[in-house]
Amino acid sequence: MNKIPYATLINNTKTYNFSELTNKALATTLKKQNEIEPKFAAIKELILRLTGLTLFDTQLSAAYSLLQSKIAELPTGEGKTLSAVVAAICYVLDGHNVHILVFNDYLAKRDWSENRSIYEACGVTVGFVDQHSTTDERKTAYGCDVTYVSAKQAGFDYLRDFIAQSRDEIVFPAFDVAIVDEADSIMIDECTTPLVLAGEIPPGKDVFNGIDECIRTLSPDSYEISHTENKVWLTDKGLEYVEEYLRLDLYDEENLHILSGVQNALAAYQLLARDKDYIIKGEAIQLVEATTGRVILNKRYPDMLHRAVEIKESVKPAPLTKIYNSITMQNFLRLYKTLCGMTGTAATSASELGSTYSLSVDIIPPNTPSIRIDHKDAFFTEKEPFLQSILSQIADCYKRKQPVLIGTKSVEESELFSELLANIKIPHHVLNAKNDEEESKLIAQAGELGAVTISTNMAGRGVDIRLGSGAAKTGGLFILGAGVNSSQRIDNQLRGRAGRQGDPGQSKFFVWLEENHLSHRMTPLEKIKAEIGSSKKRVNIVRRMQRLMEGEASAARTSLSRFSSIVEKLRLELAELRMNVLMGKQYFAFLEKANPKKYQQVLNHAGVDGVKRAEQQLALYFINKHWAEFLDTLENVRSGIHFVGLRDGSFAAVIGESPTSVQDEYLRIVMKLWEEMSDNVKNDIVQKMELLPITKDGVNMGEAGLSGGTTTWTYAVDESGAQFNKMQGLVKNIRSKFSGENGILTKYYRKKRDKMLNK
Repeated sequence: MNKIPYATLINNTKTYNFSELTNKALATTLKKQNEIEPKFAAIKELILRLTGLTLFDTQLSAAYSLLQSKIAELPTGEGKTLSAVVAAICYVLDGHNVHILVFNDYLAKRDWSENRSIYEACGVTVGFVDQHSTTDERKTAYGCDVTYVSAKQAGFDYLRDFIAQSRDEIVFPAFDVAIVDEADSIMIDECTTPLVLAGEIPPGKDVFNGIDECIRTLSPDSYEISHTENKVWLTDKGLEYVEEYLRLDLYDEENLHILSGVQNALAAYQLLARDKDYIIKGEAIQLVEATTGRVILNKRYPDMLHRAVEIKESVKPAPLTKIYNSITMQNFLRLYKTLCGMTGTAATSASELGSTYSLSVDIIPPNTPSIRIDHKDAFFTEKEPFLQSILSQIADCYKRKQPVLIGTKSVEESELFSELLANIKIPHHVLNAKNDEEESKLIAQAGELGAVTISTNMAGRGVDIRLGSGAAKTGGLFILGAGVNSSQRIDNQLRGRAGRQGDPGQSKFFVWLEENHLSHRMTPLEKIKAEIGSSKKRVNIVRRMQRLMEGEASAARTSLSRFSSIVEKLRLELAELRMNVLMGKQYFAFLEKANPKKYQQVLNHAGVDGVKRAEQQLALYFINKHWAEFLDTLENVRSGIHFVGLRDGSFAAVIGESPTSVQDEYLRIVMKLWEEMSDNVKNDIVQKMELLPITKDGVNMGEAGLSGGTTTWTYAVDESGAQFNKMQGLVKNIRSKFSGENGILTKYYRKKRDKMLNK
């Protein structure tokens, strides 16, 4: 991490005075400049004229950091949006195209609208893309010098080009410069969620026949659940029962799809709950996002898991789908030639940003030093005092008309506190990110005198909270954290809502020992120590659990990256080949080589152009078809790869201590499937060219039944990569001897606690 003064740059910028130039003359001067200082000075002058805002030195420092391909950490409310504008204009003037990747569609449209006049005054074209944009509108927007678009929308547009059948269908341009807003959220929190392009397929044999009833009849000791990893797996007894019930060997590689079905059915019953994770509406399973509580459109579980939930709930199955293409957000961002970003909280994730994206973090201090007071965490071993203390703090703020923002981790929590506040007659707003635009307006008012606002982490993202008239005298905005989050960085995001640009403010986190994400990670020994320890020791235990969660999440992302990179290299190779076919740069001459006699017959009838067009059409279709089958098979492989490693009873293979480690096994299977896919593409093209009528226009794909529509969604399950992680059973067993329920140290501290309680 670098703490940057950039003093020389800023001072040099101030030596340029363009106040006497007209806007047109300023734009002309701007384009002629080669040095960064006069460019900054000219843009700063235009922004002042158009908006009345004078850029802070810190905003220019952040812009310069972006131009150095770094992550700029600048506190909330310091004007990062305009820093991105300055950097984007400079990139364009140097001959680049820029995508400003934001968190959601609302922010894309808002930032485009608010800054459009600045870009146009500088002679720079700018557009935006959202989920409602038509194909032509997307082409126009991406054709601009600068494009505002949510990271997910950009990823989907890139994936859609993979199924294009003509040049006119290509939407996404070449990768150049990406400026990522809310960089830590998009580049870290969202990076394991794959973007998926999928299409419907005809119904076939249902792999779940017999599996659902088998899982329903499992005894409780046939499986184990890890709440910390949100995973469930069969015990030895469970495996034996399932294999006997289904009359097959789950260890066989040929049964990986059955094993995947078993794992998904088990997850449907033990990890997913109706009216919490999903609802049933219109005879269909509709997913609920945990942090926002909203039903997610065009989003579903991975195909087999979704089917397992449908069978569990006796719901009419939706059409089966097949993945046409997929990419993680991490791999998508890596495709840009130049990547940079900005956020209010990056320092705690600087190491991961460096190792994952090779990006360093510049810590830029606020224009006005923060005077926010961050109180010590309040710790509680019982729920009732925990809730009452929170309500007491809110009531105290409300009585003094100090605005308060209560940060919750889920919709369930936000609704609980809403009910409790209603009981004591305190008016409030509840924001669950159900409507980005409406809630952004509401959270912007959270600093008004006497305002009480309950919010989830996602609500109002990217929106400043300005203090209303008189609010500063009450102490400014009070941030109340109802429990700690899974990451210190997310806690800091919440804290950063207060103390904007030198405003007064306060923050305090209230922690209950039995919060699920904390208590599930604590050993019985740690819980007892927390009960009898000093306040400082209690807080240290909680924060240590938080660091443990951060480490687990980071390790999972690293594991996923290691395995996804294997497939990503092949995907890029195939995507380049397909684009060359689409653009007419690649002609395989498969029929000519495989069947010269048939080739001559077709050539006489359709001509060279007809033959090439037919091969192009069929190549595009079969590349898509077999890549989809490749990805579908890999879904099954990944679900059961750890069992494959046990085929020969090799524990060493599972923990990665032998040459036949899980990663080696996965790579072996991937390359075998890749070779098969390549052969199948070639063979199918030749076969169809031998059988189908070919004219000078190629093949009528519709009549041949070789076309189909597509739809898009994102997987709702975070791909933690846990199926690839090393087994830690031995470590856990050793640890339990000391700190488990009947561990040596646990017994000692339990006696100590009981003595204290009996005094």
